[in-house]
Amino acid sequence: MGTEVEKLRKQAEKLGLSLTKKRKPKGISDINLLINGAFGGVAAKMIKKKVKGLTIRKIIKETLHDKFFNEALDYCFKGSKRAKYDDRSPKKYNTDKTLVQDLMIVGDFNRFKLIERAIKLDMNAVRALLDEDYRPAGDKVIIRKRKYKKS
Repeated sequence: MGTEVEKLRKQAEKLGLSLTKKRKPKGISDINLLINGAFGGVAAKMIKKKVKGLTIRKIIKETLHDKFFNEALDYCFKGSKRAKYDDRSPKKYNTDKTLVQDLMIVGDFNRFKLIERAIKLDMNAVRALLDEDYRPAGDKVIIRKRKYKKS
């Protein structure tokens, strides 16, 4: 098959045309799917417990040490790439006072950033997906009946 493609390319070049390869569509990576699964599991537990002042950051901080999240890291990262998520050395922050310094371990900081990049939901979306009693404030559901006209 490779020789046939080369022949076609040469013929196309003679005519002033070029052949392009057909690209495969990009899918969602395994790590993003697994991280979203771990995040959703932790979020569902926290919503069920009715944690006060629940935010995406709080859910992510709980997800950092979740068993399923660790298994996802084991599945997707090997060797030195995995080691950076297990680094227990203290994180050195700038002396800027505006920075939230609640992640004091380098591995936790790397895990946090990984989750933060993978999660695309806001708190309203998380609650709408996982909490059956939740209804976004200010949104009214309008049911419009369709008017049929005789033609």
